Amino acid sequence: MTTVFKLTTTNLSQAPAPSQHSATTPLTTPTELALSAHQLFTEIESIYNELRTIASLAPRDRVNNLLTRLVSLCISPHSTTFMSHFSSILGVKELCADLRPLCAAAEGELERHWARRIIDSTANIQGEGPNQDTKSLLHTFPYYQNYIDLSRLECSILEASLACSSTPPAKIAFIGSGPLPLTSLCVSDRYPNATVHNIDRDASALEVSQELCNQLGYGPRMTFADEDVSQVDSKEKKDWKTFEVVFLAALVGMDTHSKLSILSSLALKLQPGTLVVIRSAQGLRSVLYPVFELTDDIEKIGYEVLVESHPWTKVVNSIIVLRVKEE
Repeated sequence: MTTVFKLTTTNLSQAPAPSQHSATTPLTTPTELALSAHQLFTEIESIYNELRTIASLAPRDRVNNLLTRLVSLCISPHSTTFMSHFSSILGVKELCADLRPLCAAAEGELERHWARRIIDSTANIQGEGPNQDTKSLLHTFPYYQNYIDLSRLECSILEASLACSSTPPAKIAFIGSGPLPLTSLCVSDRYPNATVHNIDRDASALEVSQELCNQLGYGPRMTFADEDVSQVDSKEKKDWKTFEVVFLAALVGMDTHSKLSILSSLALKLQPGTLVVIRSAQGLRSVLYPVFELTDDIEKIGYEVLVESHPWTKVVNSIIVLRVKEE
């Protein structure tokens, strides 16, 4: 997410024919701000229309260019007034709902591609232990710096939320770790005495992830589990009460209701005082990731809200920190 493209002005008379998302033309003369909002809508919709025709979203030039352009549009700062205009356009909610699964699929393909590339690069290297070239290759992952920045921000917020007398967390879980668990790697670097438990419903992703972590030298401090955390009585008999911090990936639960269901299940497993980090999104960034709304239901299922942070940098995700309430 380090590449930022200049947004080019599109002649509205050359806009593509309306699709299922398109808004009707306002009856009144639109303001310049409203025109800009409609122009942005048209550009995002154009990207969607291209992405949905691509059979596989595995990394290649066309996919990479479309997604880089989309991310650039979505992280550009806009005023509250502009966002009000944009959000009121007929079809915006439907467009976002249709785009997010495509973005999620593309992200999964990208992570799997890079994890396999890093693993394969060391296949013929003799000797044991992590190879410096392997770590250097990891650093060239397109969104590596974004993960570094996001993890630093999350850990800083976590440390501010821990009790003053607390030592750094020693047992951490990451739900939705995927094939390339960069957050787990970043957290392990920050807390060298910690063990990170990586959880995902995709067994093949976990297999790739575990192989990658072993090759990078993180294996002894990582554990892995194929588990559906939304189930109270899951097949995994892990003692959840030992975890001090639990991360919930942005794409685990594609709406507030789904995330609340997962959190409700977790509240029954976790020790009071456990911190739960949830990745969300705000504004145009919600085109890329689902929003987690802070509602009264959070308290009802056993949590208190400690922090909500919305970066205006190239870090795409918002950060919400909850704490499991005392019984």
